[in-house]
Amino acid sequence: MRKKLYLLVILCILSVTQASSLFAAPLDGSYTLFTKSLGYTGAKYEPEVGTYLGAYVLQDKFIERSMAAFNEVTGKQHASFFKYVGYGKPFPKVWVEQVKSVGAVPHIAFEPNNGLEEVTDSDYLRQFARDAKEAGVPIFLRYASEMNGTWTEYSGKSNLYKEKWKLVHSVMKAEAPNVMMVWTVFTFPEETITAFYPGDAYVDWVGVNIYNVIYHNNNLNSKCMDEDPLKLLDYVYNTYSYKKPIQISEFGVSHYTNTDDKYYVQFAEEKIKRLYASLPSRYPRVKSIFYFDVNNVTDGAPGRQINDYSVTDDENVLKTYKTVVASPHYLSQVPLEWAPKTWDELLSFNSNYKFLNNMLYVNVDFVKNYMGIQTKVKGNNQITFIKGDKTITVSSQRFAIPKGFYNHSRSITGVPLKKICNALGYTVSIDGKKGHIYVMPKK
Repeated sequence: MRKKLYLLVILCILSVTQASSLFAAPLDGSYTLFTKSLGYTGAKYEPEVGTYLGAYVLQDKFIERSMAAFNEVTGKQHASFFKYVGYGKPFPKVWVEQVKSVGAVPHIAFEPNNGLEEVTDSDYLRQFARDAKEAGVPIFLRYASEMNGTWTEYSGKSNLYKEKWKLVHSVMKAEAPNVMMVWTVFTFPEETITAFYPGDAYVDWVGVNIYNVIYHNNNLNSKCMDEDPLKLLDYVYNTYSYKKPIQISEFGVSHYTNTDDKYYVQFAEEKIKRLYASLPSRYPRVKSIFYFDVNNVTDGAPGRQINDYSVTDDENVLKTYKTVVASPHYLSQVPLEWAPKTWDELLSFNSNYKFLNNMLYVNVDFVKNYMGIQTKVKGNNQITFIKGDKTITVSSQRFAIPKGFYNHSRSITGVPLKKICNALGYTVSIDGKKGHIYVMPKK
């Protein structure tokens, strides 16, 4: 995927006016690193620029579960809508035709709710795939999502999970080339995520489900209003976006909870605005997003009747959603035809940095994966970076970075960015007005 990397690093920092202040004073944490790669090959149906706009509305009684009504009340044509389908159930032909009738494409959350053992290369799976092809439109197939948690029947079995994922992928590849296989995790626990990744060759898109609630697990002693949806996105985004387009497969914000029987409309407005307004500038690799438009208090499954995530039953929440999705960055159509294509793709990397002793330390993964620099780890925290005939060995530092939930932190290995760039032949220039740092290979 990555041929020759042409590096452009931009750190978006508040109140930065000159070069000296950037490396001589502590940073406030509000910055993003960008790299630009020439010759990036897009994934299936991946847009060059922008984010497909999607939603789940099948339980929203306020709009009579109508996709057309949702488009109308939100003032925006949505590119895709999704539906849950249990493994063993037939392909939802009638619903797919309804999706097509409103100018959208289907997103199917395909769930083996009886366990992974039922997933086989069978007549059922083959027919499901053939029906998907017959639909004649692109289809996001989100198979067995949130496996990294403990609440699904397919959690806790990473090797078997990967085996079954590859099986489903091979069937779809053979029978339904219009299907995009979307590998989706929940935002936490992070520690189990990578163990379930089937491999680059078997994944088209990487997804993450994100929810902002007032209390975790319906517990008055576990208040979590300060959780930032961007930080809930960062781990998956930073780990996979350099090689796969990212889908926010579900995003929901509670504006009422029966945990304390209170409304939190301003909370919902702030979180929705925070995520949708930030994606265009900070997360260009998020190429599709689906809002979970459900009042779970009245329409959720037993055990989940706690939060109201709907955007249609409160005029202020609806107004906020209408405003943020009105941006042309949010795309209303998925092209029906697709062919492999290359372009110059903007990548970005967030949060994982630390300022220490007048030096900016970034996570070594950025240098290795996003910059594409060969890396060798030595003893005593020494790391060598190699670019052509140039090398540099630096001392790394371990840092704790807030995860954004449960007041937990993740540990990263930080390396001095400017020192590495100077040694490996990168020039550093700064746009003081914009607060941008440009790091480019010397010609």
